[in-house]
Amino acid sequence: PEGLGEIIAIGAGSNHSLALRRDGTVVAWGDNQRGQCDVPPDLRDVKAIAAGTTQSLALRMDGTVVAWGWETNVPKGLNHVV
Repeated sequence: PEGLGEIIAIGAGSNHSLALRRDGTVVAWGDNQRGQCDVPPDLRDVKAIAAGTTQSLALRMDGTVVAWGWETNVPKGLNHVV
């Protein structure tokens, strides 16, 4: 997409992509058939991203994982991820 700036990481799924901005926000584009590009509006303080076939993941600075798209069951109590 146009207007992307200060990107520090890219995640590539099967048919969608993610970009992590320096300010800790995430941008997604591509196939959104399963909601994998619907970045949660309150997602902030991200330090890492990953993209799967139909899901997207973000690791926050506090060590918690946020997932969106299809089949995104993050185990309860998953904390302190590095």
